[in-house]
Amino acid sequence: MVLEIENVFHSYGQRRVLKGISCRFEEGMIYGIIGPNGAGKSTLLRIMAGMEKPHAGRVLWEDRTLEGPDPRIACMWQQLYLFQSTVSDNILYGLKIRRWPRREQEKRLAYLLENFRLAELAKRPVGSLSGGETARVALARAVAPRPRLLILDEPAASLDPFHTLLLENSLRWTCREEGMTAVIVTHDLFQAKRIAGQTLFIRDGVLEEQGPTEQVFGNPCSPETRKFIAGEL
Repeated sequence: MVLEIENVFHSYGQRRVLKGISCRFEEGMIYGIIGPNGAGKSTLLRIMAGMEKPHAGRVLWEDRTLEGPDPRIACMWQQLYLFQSTVSDNILYGLKIRRWPRREQEKRLAYLLENFRLAELAKRPVGSLSGGETARVALARAVAPRPRLLILDEPAASLDPFHTLLLENSLRWTCREEGMTAVIVTHDLFQAKRIAGQTLFIRDGVLEEQGPTEQVFGNPCSPETRKFIAGEL
């Protein structure tokens, strides 16, 4: 187990956003989180990343309470913020601040450029990239330091189908090759079906269902899950 959420509650003012959520995330798997707008999905991600502390309950990270951001937890948010430099500079950033040896930095950079199909763009300024290229650079930068957990919030929301597939393939490859766990919030149900081994459905701050993606979409246990997938919620 990489991360466990135990009976987490969270509020903003008088509005309770998360209502006793408990779930577990295992090593090397991709988890999809689906649910209506305002269900609490992004709040849950911020708590998982250590950016916010739950008002009740706890988050266990490698069997210890997560007290704040951890360098082994990486994030990729819907709004992509890249440094206004080259593709290579962006990917190398996390390795430099962690003081990786120069030779290891160069080896890791070459590995990611090749496997994320970015080699021809290595010296390009990020301002000249397309949306799909920018997303792949952001993903490569996030995984460069070999995090154990990657949290993604709608990473392909503005991408066309071709670049969405490239991004998904890069994410799937990283999890398989490096044993990384990924948790992705998506409004694209087809994306969750394609990429996630397990899917969580959250509605009104409650975890209605978690299970193998094939089961959640094909034979959901919760009537609310069934309604959401059918477009009735």
